[in-house]
Amino acid sequence: MKYVSHLPNAISIFRFLVVLPIVICIIEREFFICFTLFFIAGVSDGLDGYLARRYEWVTAFGKIIDPLADKLLVLVTTVTLAMVGHFPLMVMLLMAAKDLAVIGGVLVYTALAGFPELRPISVGKITTVMQLVLIGYIILTLAAEVPVAHMITPVLIWIVVTATILDGCSYLWLWTGKLAQDTRWLAEEFTT
Repeated sequence: MKYVSHLPNAISIFRFLVVLPIVICIIEREFFICFTLFFIAGVSDGLDGYLARRYEWVTAFGKIIDPLADKLLVLVTTVTLAMVGHFPLMVMLLMAAKDLAVIGGVLVYTALAGFPELRPISVGKITTVMQLVLIGYIILTLAAEVPVAHMITPVLIWIVVTATILDGCSYLWLWTGKLAQDTRWLAEEFTT
């Protein structure tokens, strides 16, 4: 029974491992299989967090691996879809830039103030869900071999763009304030 507590981490690791088959399915145009794998990976994103919180199976490893698995799934899938012409390049670049900025911010924070306590913020969770919905919708339309709906796709894209920008600004605001607070000692050292 002791090993059951590692289930959330195993689910997050699964999300890491399923990225390569998703990429292969996109390249090989096996969109039904791709959608199935992506759907399972998307559901697993909520499941691992729910299990960890519900049964108090939260671990330091899980706090790191879960968001990294999310970022890898979203980033690699959007890059691959964009490479084959099925995802807007500018939206992919915006999503990648925001994620790289957040990761860079964590690295800067770690260098100056130690490893931070990583807690997702509400707008970040909403952004991830909306990104997963957009990606899943695009893959589903490819699997169903119907043209991407002209009304729904632009709306989803604008929702994702808006959420991504708000998410990036929220993290910038949060981490800039936290870094300023946690590195006051550094500023005092240079002024004395």
